[in-house]
Amino acid sequence: MKSILIATDLSARSDRALERAIQLAEFHDASLTIVHVVDEGLPASIADAQEKTARQAILRHAQSLKSVGEPSMSVEVVFGRPHVDILETADQISADLIVLGLHREHLLKDMFRGTTAERVIRAGNTPVLLVKDRVNSPYQRVMVGVDFSVYSRRAVEFATSFAPAGYLHLVHAYDVPFEDIVRATKPQSEVSKQLQLETQQMIEEEMRIFLSTIRMKPSSLERIMEQGMPREVIHQQVEKLQPNLLVVGTHGRTGVSHAFLGSIAEDLLRDPPCDVLAVNAW
Repeated sequence: MKSILIATDLSARSDRALERAIQLAEFHDASLTIVHVVDEGLPASIADAQEKTARQAILRHAQSLKSVGEPSMSVEVVFGRPHVDILETADQISADLIVLGLHREHLLKDMFRGTTAERVIRAGNTPVLLVKDRVNSPYQRVMVGVDFSVYSRRAVEFATSFAPAGYLHLVHAYDVPFEDIVRATKPQSEVSKQLQLETQQMIEEEMRIFLSTIRMKPSSLERIMEQGMPREVIHQQVEKLQPNLLVVGTHGRTGVSHAFLGSIAEDLLRDPPCDVLAVNAW
């Protein structure tokens, strides 16, 4: 990762995002661009005053957070619409990552739709990190929900380079085909047990094939394959593993609903239990 963009609205939630962006820039020896978007509809005198105040506040706060690594850093204050100018700036600097802040409190169920974060993820091709938690250390427990699709493969590959010191937990949920029918006709039968065993073996083979297609192999990896509905399995594993980073595969042009186990990704982005990294397949 060579270039990181952090978008700030000067709020407390953006402070956490800025701290994480600086930590990542130092860790990856990447350049850091901090962008603040001033509403283009403001009167010129107010907009100019806000531009000057924002630049000073950003520089002061960023300098207080820089440590030994001292990443290359620049500040851009632009006039326009947040999601449009964030994406345009990301394109201009060839950003490898966009970092945004989130409210600490839980988001309302439909609050994610139409936000700057949702629009940046939907309209862009650059991975987006949504920061919720305080920065205590590099990401160590990284959970990736996988469905063996190209979205999942891209998510695992990016997560591996993004958090090379992290322990990756790949979580896959599956159903046993025709299990309900078999149980209804022959409860607890040997046929049912054999069907479960064959399904487990098939899923293990699918996971093996999936991992063989990944170009950048994680150094530390746990494969978790659980029978059940994807939504339930994912949320159970979040409770169990307590990851400090969740990685979801997305397709920017159609949003997250066509990737990473359907609407589960949207659930996690609306009400994230921790920091969430949304990675587009292309």
